[in-house]
Order: sequence, then C-alpha cells, then structure tokens
Amino acid sequence: MSWTPPPRPVWVERLIEHGEAIGGPEHLVSLEADSLLEAATRSSGLSDFGDGDWRTHFEVLVRALEEESQLHLVGRTIVRTELVQALRNRLGLAELWAQQPALLDEPVEAPAFIVGSPRSGTSILHELMACDPATRCPAFWEMQRPVEAVRGEDCGASADRITQFWHDVQPEYETMHANSGFLPNECLFITLHEFLSDHWSGNHVVPSYDRHLQATDQRPAYRHHRRFLQTLQSRGGSRRWLLKAPSHLFQLRALFDVYPDARIIRTHRDPLKTLPSAINLMGTIKWLRCREVDMSAATTLLPVAYEHIYRQEIEWRRSGELPDDRFIDVHFDDVVRDPVSTISAVYGRMGWPFTPEAAERIAEYAHEKPKGSHGVHRYSLSGIGLDAAAERARFAFYTGHYGVREE
Repeated sequence: MSWTPPPRPVWVERLIEHGEAIGGPEHLVSLEADSLLEAATRSSGLSDFGDGDWRTHFEVLVRALEEESQLHLVGRTIVRTELVQALRNRLGLAELWAQQPALLDEPVEAPAFIVGSPRSGTSILHELMACDPATRCPAFWEMQRPVEAVRGEDCGASADRITQFWHDVQPEYETMHANSGFLPNECLFITLHEFLSDHWSGNHVVPSYDRHLQATDQRPAYRHHRRFLQTLQSRGGSRRWLLKAPSHLFQLRALFDVYPDARIIRTHRDPLKTLPSAINLMGTIKWLRCREVDMSAATTLLPVAYEHIYRQEIEWRRSGELPDDRFIDVHFDDVVRDPVSTISAVYGRMGWPFTPEAAERIAEYAHEKPKGSHGVHRYSLSGIGLDAAAERARFAFYTGHYGVREE
C-alpha cells in the first residue's frame, strides 16, 4: 500500500480544468525566470536584488518547477505569487539596507531554535512559548512582508488570507497543520528569499532542486536569516529570539557557524508516529499544487534520511563537533501532558525568567487549542506501506539514546 491523495474540492477541480482546456496552465500563468523578475521590478519600481549567488538557486528552482513539478493552475498561481513576493522582498530589503546600513550592525544575541523531525511537536511548542510577551517570534506576516513591517504597516490580515487559502484548496491540510498570518512560523519562510529553502522542495515535486539544495553550502541562507532578524529588530520590542524549523536538523553546523551562541530546543517523538504523519503531510502539501504526486520514493528514503541524521547528531554532540551543552532535549508527550512545567524547565536551562504571566498565557493557549481542534489527522505506518517492526528496529538506537517513549 502507498500514500493516497485526499479528494480535491469541486471548485479546485473546475479551476484546474481551465488550464487543461487550453493545453496547459503554463499558457495562463508563467513561471519563466525573466517574467518573474520583470513582475517584481515593475511592481516595486526597484531594480537592485542585492548580492550573493541567489540568482543561481532561483534559476535552478524555476527550471525544476517548470520541467518536473506538474503544477496545475491553482498551484502555478500560488507559487508565482510566492516567487514574485520573494523577489519583491529582496528588492525592498536591499533598498532598506542601502539606506540604513547600521541595521546590519545590530547584534542578534543567543537566539533559540526549536528543532526536531516534522510532526514531533515543534509547531505547538513554538506557539506555546510565543505566548510569553518577553519572547520574540517572527509572525508569518512579518516574514512575508518584512519591509512593510519595519515601516509600521500592518499586513497581518492580507498575509492571513493568503495562507488560509491553502486550507481552501485542500481542507484536509488544516487537520494536519493550521496556518495563520498571525502565528509564528518556520524559518524557511525567511531563507526562501535566498532560494535556498526547504519551503520550495517541501511544497513541490522538484528532484533536481532537491539535489541542488543538498549539494549547496547553506551558510548564505543563514547569513540572510541573521540580516532578516536584524531588520525586524528595528521595529523595537524584545530581542530574545525564538525561531523554529524542522529543516534546521539537517543544517546544524551551518546554523552554529552563523549563530555560534545559539541554543537548540530539540524535540523528540516516537518515529513510528512522526514518519507516517510527515509523509502524509508532505504528500498533501504537494498535492495542493501538483497534478500528480507519487510518495513511494519518499516513503523509502525518508526513514533512511532520518536514521542518518539522528546518528550523525548523536555522534556530533558526543564528539563536541556540535556544542552539546547548548541542546535542550524535550519530549513531545511531556509538552502535551504538562506544557507549563515542560516549558518552565526549558526556561531554567536557558536562564530565562519564567513569569506567572507567561505560565498563565501558556496554560490558556494549551486549553483553547487542544490536539485535533481542526479535525482528526488520520495516518498509519501500514497505510503508507511501512512495516512497524522494521521501523522500530531501525530507530531503536535513537529511542534508546534519548529515552523516547513508544506511542
């Protein structure tokens, strides 16, 4: 048995047919590099995209989108919006940094990153810790409209409508991950501006871009990430940054190269739960944009990839290649069972004061957003063709090392 895509809403199928009726949606929505660049410069009135090798990554991506991803009309529309918006943000940020170079002299001190495999509780932990007003988490709308945010414009409602559209296109997605323009979101929405980001590979069928991403030094993306935070700091408020992305797990050395004083809040959960949930989520996100999605290769490769990175992380932390004293290990079931006590312990490790106000807000948020509040996300190992006994044996080293409980 392999992954089966959920049904699409009727209105989506009808809109997709508009592209098919004229020989393909590319005749309605262009993803040619020159078209995207022209749209960004014409709509913004700017022409300097800033320095770096971003153009190489951009061209690999758009070629892969055109040749490999089988995007339907709705998918092409979504990704053209994202590509032009990313280019417009590059233009706006380059202008802002040229006008205010002192922004990039500001320190970003000891940022904390929530890191773990997808579906291991990174999102809910991020949202809960963001309840503390002393902690700064970039909201989705700030990452989508950074220049406007710095200028004091409130673009939250616009960003919220754009991200909620994902739920409209594929309602089952909301049972897996509820989007909002106002909630904190993943760092990949920052690094996407370098066109070195799992955002692009995670949402599309782009094997050539995947290979490019794996073979490319990610430090430029993290340097852009730092500049992005320096820019948002100019809005004022707390500088105690809390960031999050599962994809950091594969780039921990690059992360520490750019942020040598970073702390890692490392989430852990039973792999027999995270694997099928992640594959179901990944397939649904790609299905949201692509005509055909075959997750059979991912079902084979993802367990191997996570086995490799778990072993590598354990060895690097043991050998000192990664600073083990700046990792804080957190278990998913502890976050679910007692979020206040679990987060209080994390604060204690990081030296952050845990105030009564923070505790009250965290408890209230956890109560108001119980698991499954947007519907039940149904998944299983057997449903994607994986054998439970084999996967349990594969990850025994990981669950044993960190004391991860079976679910």
